[in-house]
Amino acid sequence: MIFKRIQIHYLVRLIIFWLLYFALFRILFIVYHHTKILDGQHSETGLSFFYGFRLDLSTACIAIIIPFILWAVQQYHKTRLVHLINLAYNCSLIILVSALSIINIKVYGEWGTLLGYRALKYLLFPDEMHKFLSLWSMMLLLFVITIFAYIGIRRYRKHITNFSYPIENKNIRMALLFIIPIVMLIGFRGGLQSSPINETNSEYSNLQINNSIATNNIWYFVHTVWDERQDKDFNAQQNPSTANPEK
Repeated sequence: MIFKRIQIHYLVRLIIFWLLYFALFRILFIVYHHTKILDGQHSETGLSFFYGFRLDLSTACIAIIIPFILWAVQQYHKTRLVHLINLAYNCSLIILVSALSIINIKVYGEWGTLLGYRALKYLLFPDEMHKFLSLWSMMLLLFVITIFAYIGIRRYRKHITNFSYPIENKNIRMALLFIIPIVMLIGFRGGLQSSPINETNSEYSNLQINNSIATNNIWYFVHTVWDERQDKDFNAQQNPSTANPEK
């Protein structure tokens, strides 16, 4: 109730939502894999929330790019269509994040690694999926994903309000349209340092699972997809005949 009464900008609410949602899956990861954490190391595991914050913020800034564009459009052309597109985008993203996060927890339990592009691609083969998941396990996995996606969508629709509220003061509106992208870029880069943030910035422990817990699994997955695409483009440039077999 207090959260709803406080006049907080829509995009700030959305950032807070994603940070809390990432924290929720980090807690779930710790609970599910608590037996892998050595006795006496749990307090150090708790530091993963601190060391993982910058990657969480970077991921959240990526997640709100489309909502920011739609919010900017809504400030000048308020229509229900824009509101529905924004709602559909965020609900779809919540479902996707829930699915990747739950699968990540399962993958880590089987292979001791975070879910990346190659691991997901490997799982898409029917034979490997059968080895990885039984029918019962798959049904349970889908059920858990559905539960967390439902929780996320309910919390979003209840608390992330005021998307369509226009800012009447034109000067403030223009200032926000200029300032918000700059703040988002800084958040995406993880600060003002010369090099953008990466997964090594979340490594703080001699216990590898703590570093894995601190690493935002969505950021890691997207990063591996990006690296795979870069490798393909590089190989295509080095071997043009392979990239264009018809020539």
